[in-house]
Amino acid sequence: MKPSLIWVLTALLLVAVPFTVSGTQKKVEELPDVTVPTTYDVEFKPMAFYYEIDPYLPIKVLLEGSGFVLDPLLGSQVEKAVGRSAFMADPGILRRPVVVSDVYDLDNQTYDLDVARYRQKGVASWEVEILDMSGMIFRILPGKGSLPEFIAWDGRGEDGKPLSVGDAYTFNIHMTTRDEATLRKGGGIIDVNGIAYENVVAIKESQMDIGSVYPAQVSRKVADYYQLVLNRFKEGGYSRIVITASDKEYAEAARDYLTPRLVNTVIVVQEDPEFPRLQFVFE
Repeated sequence: MKPSLIWVLTALLLVAVPFTVSGTQKKVEELPDVTVPTTYDVEFKPMAFYYEIDPYLPIKVLLEGSGFVLDPLLGSQVEKAVGRSAFMADPGILRRPVVVSDVYDLDNQTYDLDVARYRQKGVASWEVEILDMSGMIFRILPGKGSLPEFIAWDGRGEDGKPLSVGDAYTFNIHMTTRDEATLRKGGGIIDVNGIAYENVVAIKESQMDIGSVYPAQVSRKVADYYQLVLNRFKEGGYSRIVITASDKEYAEAARDYLTPRLVNTVIVVQEDPEFPRLQFVFE
């Protein structure tokens, strides 16, 4: 037998023979089966936006370049991101700017009545009389001199209450000439799709989508309406929304759209047959 084969057989024999200590075979103890309970700490976090940090590009510039408007709370998160390669921003403090031309922000914007076609020469004073749906006087806007092309109206009545979205208003114009003759013009209609003021956003129900199988799938116009609601809610630091509509289905559709976008927010829906609008009240 060749020497190499002898060495191989010897090695196999040593592996097969149990190790001994002081001439006594070591007994291998069998451990009992023990079940060790395992706990997992699961932390649920809302969806977030992640950005790669460029040390030469300020975070503010980076986010604004992505189309976001910055909230004051964002500064604290930026500070925590120092020294990291990525920055995480909770969407709860990020909001996209949106301009909805047919929704009037009555806190910062006026509704301009187009009265250019009613202008007359020789007018000394004028008065615009705004009427509600029942024909009652809602607001009177007076002025001196010639009638301008546009008259700014803050959207509120004589009692300070805002107009009701979904209700049609009309206006008449009374003009007094320099020789004290009286002229009357009428027939103008005021009809807006939405208003925002204080802690309220109101949109015409006819402008909103409710038939989509997937709540996230809405038209661009409706998405802008919802973004306006989201922006005002976040800017005001509110924690609860009450949605009212003439048909509960409209209110529920709005709730389904907003819920995944507003984490830990209480959203209440209610029905009021007198409401021709979808109204969001922030609390």
